[in-house]
Formats: sequence, structure tokens, C-alpha cells
Amino acid sequence: MKYLYSIKAADLKQQYKALGADITRLLGDVEEFKLLEDEDGLRIWSPQITGDSQFYSELSQNNSWYYLDDKREYDLAFDYIGDQSVLEVGCGEGHFARRKKFSSYTGLELNRDAVTKAIGQGLDVRLQSLQDYAREHPASVARVCSFQVLEHLAEPRAFFRDAHTALEPDGLLITAVPSEDSFAGSIRSNGLNAPPHHITRWTDQCLKTLPSKQGFECLELMHIPVEPVHYGWFWSTLLERALQRDNANLSRRQRMAGRILLQLLTSLGITSFVPEDFCIPGHTVVAVHKKLARAGRCGSP
Repeated sequence: MKYLYSIKAADLKQQYKALGADITRLLGDVEEFKLLEDEDGLRIWSPQITGDSQFYSELSQNNSWYYLDDKREYDLAFDYIGDQSVLEVGCGEGHFARRKKFSSYTGLELNRDAVTKAIGQGLDVRLQSLQDYAREHPASVARVCSFQVLEHLAEPRAFFRDAHTALEPDGLLITAVPSEDSFAGSIRSNGLNAPPHHITRWTDQCLKTLPSKQGFECLELMHIPVEPVHYGWFWSTLLERALQRDNANLSRRQRMAGRILLQLLTSLGITSFVPEDFCIPGHTVVAVHKKLARAGRCGSP
């Protein structure tokens, strides 16, 4: 494992408190988190502490942008689905399924309240893990989709193995994750990209390398331009990166200077837009992988 950098637990507590979430009970006596990179380029936080239902409830209740009904990655996924059968992993309340009428749709979700709401909308959504579904229904679906879920999982390799099992021959896996090659991955002090929210971080290279060892071929990686909901975050990140020196974490004085500069840019209307052809990619990358005829063809884990 290659060490990249660390972030203090106290800084994370402060950032999440500003977002309306208290993570004290989750972190316990952990004082810092280290970001490591493995042989496949997967970036992993250590220790791996994940959020619970209370944590996500606090985030969603206090931040209207947290769960969006519509996402641009949905439209990109539709282009690859056509009239094929779909299994969505981590489907939440079923926003993706309500955007389009599929010939066959099944959603998997571990949040009981979300499952109840999705079923109330007439959707086939099950309180079940991908591992259990794949074991019961091998080679049963043409498309497996997952949006903004993979980065929350402590065992992403198991996700790809189970998706491979569930897919028909030549089936497609479509995933959307926060991109490490975007503005969102360029600043160290981003609490939402650290535990207990995100456990892993994904570069383009990792999205090609890691799934290939689980029986997939990468067909395409598509970077979504900066979206309106992220404009403020984009500009604040650019300012933080400009203030950052020697790859060190930002000081309190630097953060205050960044907030003042952001207010100035906002008053001038600069933060209200980002040109689509801007040189820095937006938050999300969509990956399309094809199930190979034989698992492990590109190597075994």
C-alpha cells in the first residue's frame, strides 16, 4: 500500500457539523485517517469507518442537494440500456426507475424506509444485497447499474464479482462514481470525500484496472461537466487549491480567506456558471464495463 496523505478526525467532525451531521459516535477514539493506494490504483481510507442510517438521515434532512431526483448520469445510462432488463444496486427510493419505463426492472436497497417508499411507487425494489441476489439469480439480467454507491463500499472487488455473477453473457455494468480526476478529487480537506461518507476513491486508471481482474472489459469512461448543483463547490475548491501550499492541509486562516474570496466571486456573479468546455472535469465519471465470456480472463484477484 502506498501512503498518500492524512486528514485529522477533528477536522472531519467540524466539517460534518457544518452539514448538520454529528459523527462523534462513529469515529470513537480515531484521531486521523490515512489515504492509501493499492496495486490497482484504488484509493482506500484507513481505518474504514462507514456511516450508519442516522448519519445519512442527518445529511439528507439538512442538505437539500444530497438526494437529487434527476442526474445527468441517468441519461448516459439510458443510452446503454435500451429495452434490456435492468438491476439497479443501491436504488434508494427509485428515482432512476421513475425516469424511464423499463421492460424489466429490479432494484436492490438496504435502507428499509427507502424500500417501502419505492414499493409504494409501484416499483420492484427489494431489501437485499447484491451478493444474495446474484447467488439466487445468476446470469439473469442484461444491465446492472449503480449510481454514487461504489465509493461507499468497503469491499468494491466483491461488488464487481457479484455483478459479474448476476449479468448475462456480454451484459453491461454501468456505474457512476465521484472522479478523483475531477475538481472534487483535487482538494484534501473535502470531508464528503472521506469517512464516514466515502470509503474509497476512484481514478480513471483504477476504473480500468480493478474491474478487469473481476472479469470485465472497460468500454467507456464518460466525465460529466460541472453541474449547476456543484457550481459553488467547484469555485470554492479552486480557491482552496490556489491557497494550498506544499500539499499541506489548509489552515484555519486559509479557509477563512477562501470563504471571503468565494463571497466576492459570488457577488460578482462568477460562481453562477462554469463553461462546459472548462479544462477541469465535473464531479462524476460514468464507467461502462462489459462482462467477459470467462471470468478471470484478465487475471484473478
